[in-house]
Amino acid sequence: MKQAFDDGIAHFNAESYRDALLAFEECWFEDRSDFLRGLIQLCNALNQLRLGLVTAPRRTLGSAARLLAPYAPAHGGLDVAALCADIAAVRACIPADIETGQGSLAWDDLPRLRLQRSPEQISPTKPSM
Repeated sequence: MKQAFDDGIAHFNAESYRDALLAFEECWFEDRSDFLRGLIQLCNALNQLRLGLVTAPRRTLGSAARLLAPYAPAHGGLDVAALCADIAAVRACIPADIETGQGSLAWDDLPRLRLQRSPEQISPTKPSM
């Protein structure tokens, strides 16, 4: 599961959300946690936003945030608090008064999300002697 999880992070950070979703789903089959479900929903929402959809991603980003929030500040080696803040920033860019087919968002104008390792998961640099 660790390799699939690490692959999911790498795909996510490369904005290959479909591949990230598939990697996180592989993990989810072993550990059906809300944490992984939240990451899967986040990947799905970002992929849909990139495709020009608005309605479903607005809803799914909210669901992903609710699933991930209890795991803050950190879980699975990820900085969940930062991720939740980033999700909120993207959600704030989605106008409440447009639906899919009535308007769209410019993908390039949206904040970019990255899955960051939590501070306790980053090894401190050894001082050189």
